[in-house]
Amino acid sequence: MLGHSSAAMTLDTYADLFDGDLDSVSDALDHAVSLLNVPKMCPPA
Repeated sequence: MLGHSSAAMTLDTYADLFDGDLDSVSDALDHAVSLLNVPKMCPPA
């Protein structure tokens, strides 16, 4: 879709853009899913 010759080229180009934001992104996604009241796929161990 981006016109790159391979997925590796895309990852090499864009992988470092959001390194510092990964924790905040995962927290935001976790919060968004919790608001949907979707049951967890795996029961707690």
